[in-house]
Amino acid sequence: MAMNLDMKKEKAEIPTASMADIAFLLIVFFMLTTVFSANKGMEHMLPPKDDVDDAIEPDEAIYIVIFPGGQFEMDKNSYSMSQVDQIYEYVNTKVQANPRKPIIIHTNPEAPYGDMVAVMNQLKKLATHMKQDLAITIPSKDEAERYQEYNQ
Repeated sequence: MAMNLDMKKEKAEIPTASMADIAFLLIVFFMLTTVFSANKGMEHMLPPKDDVDDAIEPDEAIYIVIFPGGQFEMDKNSYSMSQVDQIYEYVNTKVQANPRKPIIIHTNPEAPYGDMVAVMNQLKKLATHMKQDLAITIPSKDEAERYQEYNQ
């Protein structure tokens, strides 16, 4: 007598029980071994901590305002961006008299970024020529408003 046995066929499958563990280990491995590049912006000289007591009045600084439309103002004198090379000469004469004289650059948010870079390039060229750092400051919004109130 023959016996009928119901044979169930098992479907072939790939074991995935440890897949989450492997993925987590790979993520940790790549996080630990990856080198992240640091984006460098423009470098600015910060004053030393012990110079905090030597407050400088706003009228003692060289104040450069960059406007939209290719205009800038240097100590209340108007120039066009085609005259940007005059920054080098003007700041050079002022800094020769006082090397610690701060230079404040206030850029209107609607001015082209390239105008600010052109101004910074002139100051960088001067610093390289003088072989010393310049005290360049970019004011916050509140500082810029205070300076405008001071000059009105």
